[in-house]
Amino acid sequence: MELVDSLNQLAKKIAAETGYEIYALKLKRYRGKRQLVVTIDREKGNISLEDCKTFSEKFGRLLDNENIIEGSYELIVQSPGVERELRNPGDYARFAGKLAKLILISPLDNRTVIVGTIESASESTVTIRERDTGKSYGVAYTNVKRANLKLEF
Repeated sequence: MELVDSLNQLAKKIAAETGYEIYALKLKRYRGKRQLVVTIDREKGNISLEDCKTFSEKFGRLLDNENIIEGSYELIVQSPGVERELRNPGDYARFAGKLAKLILISPLDNRTVIVGTIESASESTVTIRERDTGKSYGVAYTNVKRANLKLEF
């Protein structure tokens, strides 16, 4: 089994015990040092600094006990952030009513970028009401190049 797969399994074990889910896990090199970056999330509510600390302590202890990473490394635990990427239909449904930015592969009404409120999400499309015009667009996920939430002011 590959190292990242093993790390992911261990992270998911701790996440299940602590009420979080793993949003992303990356093992990378930064300025000559190994970094294990774990992004945690939860179904309801936001991730706080205290949540990151709790997960980091438990996961760090498990990593030390398992001795799965050879040599020194830095463990970084973070939240997905307020402008998180929208990656699947569940993300769109979860954040219905929130402001999002969609970058499209093929233009709709001569637009390749739509910023607006997510109205609804099905298995194949998201409906978004554009902030500037108030017009609703049904966008197939296959036409979304990138999407993320936008911070509302």
